Amino acid sequence: MISHFLFVAGALRERSSQDSADLQLMHQVWGLPSALIRDNLRQYLTDQSCGLVYVLKAGLYARFQILSGVLPLDGLDELVRDELRTEARYGFVQIKLIQRWTSSPEDSLVILHRVLEVPDRAELTRRLNLGMHRLTQEQYEALVKAIG
Repeated sequence: MISHFLFVAGALRERSSQDSADLQLMHQVWGLPSALIRDNLRQYLTDQSCGLVYVLKAGLYARFQILSGVLPLDGLDELVRDELRTEARYGFVQIKLIQRWTSSPEDSLVILHRVLEVPDRAELTRRLNLGMHRLTQEQYEALVKAIG
């Protein structure tokens, strides 16, 4: 079974959530800021997995193909590692950007609520606060179609 992932770019002390997402996309890596995200990726990542990026205050923002398994932080070039230390504290995956969107948080939340079939906004917020949500093939395709 193919698993895809919805990643949430959160605001950091050093930069905004959008700046964090842009920096990671520019370097073609997506950082794993928690052990939970790293462990779930290791368990569910397949060769066909893709990721969607949700940026706080910007909405659904990008989609990418995941090109590697989970790699350790020290696998990054020294300058990139220093720049993404917070985002990639527990490792990273190499990615290839497929598409970017301009969206709004309000529209994105409506789409996520409908496609993920989350019972209420509080539960959706709780899931987004975890930093990553696993998607089925059907959910992934429905999100891409709804945004696109």
